[in-house]
Amino acid sequence: MRRGSLLFPILVGIVAAGADLSADRVKLRSGKSVNGHFMSADVKMVRLLLDSGQVAEFKVEDITAVEFSPRKEPPPPPPDPAKAPAPVTIPTGTALNALLTQAVDVDATQTGMTFKALLDDPVMLGGKVVIPRNAAIVVQVAKVEQAGKFKGADKISMKANTISFGGRKYDIVTNYLEHKGEGEGKKSTRKIGGGAGLGAIVGGIAGGGTGAAIGAAAGSGAGAIVSASGTEHLKLPAETRLQFTLSAAVTVQP
Repeated sequence: MRRGSLLFPILVGIVAAGADLSADRVKLRSGKSVNGHFMSADVKMVRLLLDSGQVAEFKVEDITAVEFSPRKEPPPPPPDPAKAPAPVTIPTGTALNALLTQAVDVDATQTGMTFKALLDDPVMLGGKVVIPRNAAIVVQVAKVEQAGKFKGADKISMKANTISFGGRKYDIVTNYLEHKGEGEGKKSTRKIGGGAGLGAIVGGIAGGGTGAAIGAAAGSGAGAIVSASGTEHLKLPAETRLQFTLSAAVTVQP
């Protein structure tokens, strides 16, 4: 059997490999090795593109081996803008039910301070989630009043500044939540409930309309703590539920 016939199966393998790999070395029977990039091959010749830009041809019967370097994976294609979900505008009045992840001690709090919270209920429009549960919310203190030693009541007013999810941060405008503790033995004018077990039903959001929070049940764990002197000290522990309402529409990328 002729040598060319013996080399033909090897040559077929070289051609097939050349589709996925770039050859970097041709070894000749003379002991010489030539580096370059595999171009093509047939039953007679193997062609190699040299670094100089020239094309070298080698007879099949003169070759002992062709070595291939690993193929470099091409970079992933850029995302197709046509396939990306369209931005969604969340309307004014949509409720954002959040849980504090940091405790707020009104006696140690000043106006402008920020605290972290997480969205406790996802926001949905048209039956689809547009803001997922656990989106990060930054809550800012807009106003704080500490009770005196003998009279008055602790009072704090807060609003949500930003919400973050999917690697993006969005500025938001919400209503102000005011919490006032007990003063001089009187009941608090407003006390917030704590705990992740509190439920709230957000209505009107699914159809793109205004969301309204209904029936948030108050639990233990948050509200006024009265000292021995009778002066109350308002504290909101972590996992206190806060319910903000968007005062302006915000456009997000789902």
